[in-house]
Amino acid sequence: MIFINEWLPNPTGNDAVGEWVELFNGGKSAVLLNGWSLKNGSGKKVFLKNERIDAGEHLVLKRTNTKLTLRNTDETLFLYDGAGKLADQSGFLGTAPEGKSFARIAGVGSPNGAQNFLFAEPTQGQPNKIVNGQNFLTNNVYSFNQPLNSSLGYFGVIALTICSALLLTFFITIILKRNDYTSKLFFNRD
Repeated sequence: MIFINEWLPNPTGNDAVGEWVELFNGGKSAVLLNGWSLKNGSGKKVFLKNERIDAGEHLVLKRTNTKLTLRNTDETLFLYDGAGKLADQSGFLGTAPEGKSFARIAGVGSPNGAQNFLFAEPTQGQPNKIVNGQNFLTNNVYSFNQPLNSSLGYFGVIALTICSALLLTFFITIILKRNDYTSKLFFNRD
């Protein structure tokens, strides 16, 4: 089984020289990729010729050879087999951090077909690794470049308190006005 293992959409320096896509052969035999293709989110497709991946090996396809451009923002990458059938895909939303690759972190994927990718240190041509001590739940840059838990700060807390108080006052007033007894009691209405 051939799949997209890792790709570098936003290298440090010149994108035209530094971008690459890494494929991995998770099968038990070598695969000749004649007729296979990669397509980016813009719809540009490049066909692979005379590329071979042995079982358990990586194949790095550099932009300088494939001419496949990877966007730094909101990019998706598709891999099609020789018959034109979608073999794998990977994508992210937001902006890719400079110098970080989008790497598969757990085997071929989860049982429900979800992608298991994160931005990490590039391991071009090597197995993907999570750096010792890296807690990808708190230290990783996520798809929308937002931390998992964001801090409100002093002014955020005050604004949230004021908005909550105003909404609560509004709803209490509506409830009191709709009830005949409370309407007479609080608003002198008959």
